[in-house]
Amino acid sequence: MTFKTTLNKELEKYHLILGSTSPRRRQILAENFGITNFATIASNFPEDLAKSNVTPLAYVSLTSSKKAEAIYDTHRNTLEEKTLILTCDTIVTSNGKIFEKPMTKSEQAKFFEYFRAHGDVEVISAITVFKVENGKVSEYRDHAITKLSFRTDNDDIVNAYIESGEGLEVAGGFKYQQLGCLLFDSISGDYYNVVGLPTNTYTLLCKAVK
Repeated sequence: MTFKTTLNKELEKYHLILGSTSPRRRQILAENFGITNFATIASNFPEDLAKSNVTPLAYVSLTSSKKAEAIYDTHRNTLEEKTLILTCDTIVTSNGKIFEKPMTKSEQAKFFEYFRAHGDVEVISAITVFKVENGKVSEYRDHAITKLSFRTDNDDIVNAYIESGEGLEVAGGFKYQQLGCLLFDSISGDYYNVVGLPTNTYTLLCKAVK
């Protein structure tokens, strides 16, 4: 199947780099956006920015930008003349608190206890595009916020989910696209933002190639 939109045609003029090795992001880019001609390069940015005195949105936006900057700085001497570097960073927040990737089941359980106490969970993604052309670098940014409502009557599901080990080493401790959807009553916003790459990424790429 071919999907020849104006963006697809314009992207033929560029070398597109997805600054991520996430299989979900690669899949969304190819299967949901119809963009298949891209390379993947992991960013070496340590993602260790301070979270105090900064909003979750500001934190994730700066992290995404720093990821793109790190790829550019590392590969600037070997980049093709016309290159696009696409990066994304996603965090999970509740009551203004940022939840990283739990490494143990006990840590994951504490996440869920907090979600139950406060109810609302937000998944925030920041996307960045560095456009390298004619020796100049332009930066484009956008973000997406999806709201989830954590179930309060789900002891059986929570316990089974923790024991399954599915949500370990994932932001917020759950994979909504798999068993993790059972932890929530509702979703408001972009589903693909929760999975890994928001749909407004497509619009941001359109702006970058104009």
